[in-house]
Amino acid sequence: MASTITLQSIANFCSTHSDLLPLTGVGGFTSEPFISIANDAMAEIINNDQDWKWNTVEICDLVQTFGPLITSMNKQDYLFAGASAFVLQVSGASAVVSSGAAIDLIANGGVTVAAGVVTVKTLEPHRFQVGNIVNLLGLVFTTGTAANYNSSYSDNGNVTAWGTGYTITAVTAKSFSFAAVAGQANNDVGGAPGFGVSNGGTVQLGGMGWLSGCTMFELNNNSSPPNWRQMKAVGYLSKWSRVSDPDKVAIVQDYGTGVLKVRFNQIPGGVIWAVNLVYQVAAPLLTNMAGTWAPIPDKYNDLIRQAALYRCYRYLNPNSTATQNEFKKLEQVLAKSQGTDNAEESNVYLQPENGLVDDYWPTYGGTF
Repeated sequence: MASTITLQSIANFCSTHSDLLPLTGVGGFTSEPFISIANDAMAEIINNDQDWKWNTVEICDLVQTFGPLITSMNKQDYLFAGASAFVLQVSGASAVVSSGAAIDLIANGGVTVAAGVVTVKTLEPHRFQVGNIVNLLGLVFTTGTAANYNSSYSDNGNVTAWGTGYTITAVTAKSFSFAAVAGQANNDVGGAPGFGVSNGGTVQLGGMGWLSGCTMFELNNNSSPPNWRQMKAVGYLSKWSRVSDPDKVAIVQDYGTGVLKVRFNQIPGGVIWAVNLVYQVAAPLLTNMAGTWAPIPDKYNDLIRQAALYRCYRYLNPNSTATQNEFKKLEQVLAKSQGTDNAEESNVYLQPENGLVDDYWPTYGGTF
């Protein structure tokens, strides 16, 4: 969604208020203090608890390119950068155990091709074996074409199926290889896009702001439609030992490198899931007065103006009555904008964090 409103135009508007001091070039510093005020205003709109549709990312899209996180049996914590590999029980040797592994960043050469062999690096030790048929999801490339590597998915209304799998010919603890096929050329370089990092000048996945929702579908089930489940996104989860289908997920750490640490509760068991993290993108850093307020759509120009105006007054005198009044106006505009963005009835309702009969042993008051 394109944005045409520039920082300079909002600075011009704010400067028309007679109470405000000059907003650019103060102290001989180009664009200051407004460039900092604009970043504060952007964070006021995006980084609070507002769940905006225009700022939402679903990493798993079965229609377009997608890169879900793939679970493995009895594994609670996962490093993830937006691309995964997986093997299924129906592929390769009959004894194979379905599992997934997150692929390393493109910046680290997550996928390379040399002498007709494709080598894929993983962020953590994987469980794949020679002879397994592996599928790849969510890859991006600086050299080469992603469609020649990512596995295809089909749903004909009766069954779902995965195509474009590759037979593993060699493994190490954190890599595996297979013979290159048509379209996979020597010197191709690809990997996981990473969250909020630049690959060849392009940010492929927005930075993680906060996790707003989560769904997952069963990989070892070829039913149509797929077997989807909903998970609850929470702020934090402790380590736990119960194995079952997960019902909660949390981002427990953002390393700032494009890699996230994801934790589930319960711990995934023998059923392997493709997990669709739904999140709000972190506010971008504004650096140019000629730049726009993207990703905020132009239709929210009143919200942009009010957020910037409030931050200007806060910069001038944070304790003044004028500053307090501008903040009250901002709250009203935020409420109106949120009402426009989320006017439909939601199917997500309030519910207790735990059941009325809590079966978690730490809260049990009986005798062990």
